Amino acid sequence: MTPVSSTRYSARTRVFHWLTVVLVAGAYVTINVRTLLEKGTPERTLVMQSHFLFGLAVLLVALPRIVSRLGAHTPPIQPPPPGWMHRAGQLTHVLLYAFIVIQPLLGLVSGLADGKGVGLPGGFRIPGFFGTHEALSHALKSAHVWLGTAFYWVIGLHILAALFHLLVRRDNVVQRML
Repeated sequence: MTPVSSTRYSARTRVFHWLTVVLVAGAYVTINVRTLLEKGTPERTLVMQSHFLFGLAVLLVALPRIVSRLGAHTPPIQPPPPGWMHRAGQLTHVLLYAFIVIQPLLGLVSGLADGKGVGLPGGFRIPGFFGTHEALSHALKSAHVWLGTAFYWVIGLHILAALFHLLVRRDNVVQRML
């Protein structure tokens, strides 16, 4: 157990953070690679199934991550940032946590609502269990795509803020998560 006076987040918090980074990156890479592949090919199907798998994994990691984070000690930023910067960081983190829950849920429910279910690599399938609702599926899929695009910006902001803290402010924000 990491002591409360630690200058770093707990090992569990750091593992959840970096695992989420890898899974979200995998979801983004696979959804973008699919555009390079011809529709209806086994390769495109595998890439889409991998995208679904990454999304489900993000969701499965998100819930214990949030529970773990709620009870975790937050190491102080040294030197302390101005109040506005602290509030901006809090808002960005709330948005990131909401994203890692809402985005995969939108993808999952949109796939289930089309009645076909969600295919996963290896021939596994989560069956659609509440009939076919094409309008709902389309609306949820549109929201999923829009949110995925919007979060390129939020994720980019998060990365730029980390670089700003590391290279300009020269505080310990990045070191707390390493």
